[in-house]
Amino acid sequence: MGALCALALPLGRADLYGFDARSLMRSWDLHKRPAPAAEWTRARESLRAAHALDPRQPAYLEDLARLNEERTRRLPASDPLVREYLREALDLQREALVRRPGSPYTWSNVALLKARLAEADGEFERALRNAALLGPWEPDVQIALADAGFSRWASLSRETREAMRANAARALGRQDERLFEVARRTGQLALLCGLPEVRRSRRATACI
Repeated sequence: MGALCALALPLGRADLYGFDARSLMRSWDLHKRPAPAAEWTRARESLRAAHALDPRQPAYLEDLARLNEERTRRLPASDPLVREYLREALDLQREALVRRPGSPYTWSNVALLKARLAEADGEFERALRNAALLGPWEPDVQIALADAGFSRWASLSRETREAMRANAARALGRQDERLFEVARRTGQLALLCGLPEVRRSRRATACI
């Protein structure tokens, strides 16, 4: 019994640190504002403490990666620090994948980060295809893959393009509004409009 209590104690403390960080992150999302510097630092320290207490939990790594991405919202796109934060976020997501290789969300996070870093390489394409395979009906995964895949469409192999077309066709069923927004932003409206499934969408008038 004593051994179980000794094991549970650090995990419970890790949960508290993680809860503190996620509460801050939710408040930023809720109010649609960049993280204040002091709150961002507090969230980072809380997540680092949680990870130190429970290093086998991939959620803390993924949250730290999200925190790095959040930091880039306060910086001009040309700032060299943006790339540093994104690279660190990518390393954290890779580490999370080691612990949870079956997560479509983590694979899609890797794909999004690689797209932002303009690294449309083999790792990028594997991340796209694995996320599509593991989470074909996950709404957030569908939109993340459309975002990453459409933004780097010219560099994709035929196999990956087919996977991304299939992903978009699935997303058109219930996420057509979000999907059309992504297609417009990434300059791939013609690609989306070329899918046979688009005719069933309420947004198909955008293709006329």
